[in-house]
Amino acid sequence: MSKKNQMLLNISMIIVSWLTIPLLGSKTIKRYFPATILSILLCSLDLQIGKRRKWWTFYNNPHSSIRNEIPFLIGPMLVMALCTLKWAYGNFYKVSFV
Repeated sequence: MSKKNQMLLNISMIIVSWLTIPLLGSKTIKRYFPATILSILLCSLDLQIGKRRKWWTFYNNPHSSIRNEIPFLIGPMLVMALCTLKWAYGNFYKVSFV
């Protein structure tokens, strides 16, 4: 994939996922945003450790985390973490069996 197409895909991935955030409601965002940020920070730490210890093999050898991991972390992962925390709060059995 060319750099231009990859950048366009990353930007559209972030914009589309952030457009769904208002559907959650402001109360939900205020309540779960700190836990969401913590999960994103832990995941980015895991990615950096995994790269250093060669837990994964990359065929196109990506060097830039700005073009590769950051758009996914601040886009779909952030929104899905908010949705999961909202859905799972107080219903551990619902989440553990699905």
